[in-house]
Formats: sequence, C-alpha cells, structure tokens
Amino acid sequence: MALVVACICMWGCGLFDEEATTAVDDVRTGGTMVAILDDSLAILKNSRGWEEHAESCDYNETCDKGTMNHGIFLVNYRNKQQPYWGDTAKGIYHIMNGLAYDSTVFFYNDENEFGFWKIRKSIDVRGKMKWSEDCNGEKNIQNVRPWNKGNILLEGAQKCPFAVLDTATGIVSKLEFAGEYAWLEGCDDITYIDGEAVCLKALYDEKRYGIYEYGKDGLMDSLIWNDASWSIYTENVLEIRGNMFTIKHPTKMIDGKPNPLNGTFIHYLKPLGTPVLPVRMEYNNFVDSTGISIGYSSEDLIVTK
Repeated sequence: MALVVACICMWGCGLFDEEATTAVDDVRTGGTMVAILDDSLAILKNSRGWEEHAESCDYNETCDKGTMNHGIFLVNYRNKQQPYWGDTAKGIYHIMNGLAYDSTVFFYNDENEFGFWKIRKSIDVRGKMKWSEDCNGEKNIQNVRPWNKGNILLEGAQKCPFAVLDTATGIVSKLEFAGEYAWLEGCDDITYIDGEAVCLKALYDEKRYGIYEYGKDGLMDSLIWNDASWSIYTENVLEIRGNMFTIKHPTKMIDGKPNPLNGTFIHYLKPLGTPVLPVRMEYNNFVDSTGISIGYSSEDLIVTK
C-alpha cells in the first residue's frame, strides 16, 4: 500500500478536524467482466483500491474507501494473450456493466457526470445527469443497455427498475411499460439491437427450459432444451452481456444425471444460439469445453494503446 496525504486538519476528512491520509493500492485488481462483444472478444475492467485513514473513522471502522484509476481492456476469452487494447484513466469513474454502443462502455463520476469510453479512444465526459423526481437513482445504476434514438437504458436505479438517459440533454426518466412499451412488461431482460427493442423471457416448464425472444410484433425466436427444467424458485437465469447473453443452466436433467450444460454459459443474442464450442463463465474466468480456464490478472492487463 502506498500512503498519500489527502488532507490535513480540514473539516470533512473525518468526524473531526484532524490529519487524514489516503492509502492507494500499489497493485491493480484482476480483470472483471464488463461486456461480451462476440464469440471470442470481451471487455474487462480493473482499478486500484483506496481507503481513507483518520483516527476517528479508523476507530469506528467507518473510513471511506473505493476504487480509482480505472481501466478497460479488450481481450480474447478463448485464447489468452496480451490485450488487443487497454488504457487507464486518472480519477474515479464508475464503469457500468454492459454496452452503451458498439464496443463502448458507460460510466459516471462522483460529480454525477456521465460519459462514454470506446475501445481505442480516450475517455469522453459528456455532462451532468438530471434525474426526474420519480426516478432518483444516483450511484445506484447496476447495468446499461443501448436504447433507441442513441439513448441509454439504465437498470437498477432507485425507484426505477429501468430508466432512459437522454444522451443529448442528460435527463433521466423512468421507462414506463405502457403505451408503445406495454409489451415489455414481464421481460427478464431487455435491450435495443438492430434498430428494435428486444425482450428476453425465461421458459419455466416441468420438462424443458429455455429462452423466448420477443419484439414489438410478438415472438421472434426461441432457444429450448428438453429433459431438464428450472425450479420455479430459480431467479436471474439470464442476463444480456453486451452483444451476447448468458444463461444459468439447471444443474441436473430430469432423470437425475448431470446436465452437460451445467453452469453459466455464453450464448448468441440475435439470433438466439449456442456457439459450437461453448464457453462457461465462473466468476470472471472463462472455461472452454475442454475445461481450460482463462482469466486475466492485474499483471496480464497492460496498457497497449
């Protein structure tokens, strides 16, 4: 840990006027997944941890801490090698999981400013987010998706399971499942791809399981497996991860034998499908059909811009 004096005898550095220091990790974190671009490419992120130290907060174990000096990296998750591209940024940028646009991630900072970071480009701060009164979700965003008219879909904001960020004005408003979007009610995950909104729904059945893909005009595609099923209590079985999505497959077949696809596997989003050589995700590692596991440590994720 490298100690840096952050503030001395300033109100706000602890509960009292006192000297405070900030400890910043020398070693960056390992790579965590932001988005999957295709059958072999993914965007990972990492950062340095920091923690404030002052006598008052150390005593109560309430010192502020977080991450800084964030980076994004374009990697091959089937064949481990040096990142195709990687860069880091000074300061604090909260990089959200998912894609904003093609090969572009979304972030916000502690000043409530939002922006984009495209692979092979510099970080781009756009402006302030202006939250509507019925959808105040600062610092509570979990995932992002592309949306129509160049806007961004924010997932997990306070009071708004889904909210739309107008990228031109910075206004964030709740996405109401009414009117032209009434058909999105009940979707397990939604996004905007190839010029249209897409809804994914999990199939719960006694003898089969899978995914239905809907557009505004109805069912477009399906991906179904027989002789296995999810429990009605199973939740979060699917997640859109950029241009691909993952399914958390059942552990066993109906006859009690192990499911060959046991685990969380990567699938094609549009059209729905499974790669010929499936890849399973274990935390932030990628495991191929032969059992080889690929992960990217802090030492692996080097700046290559």
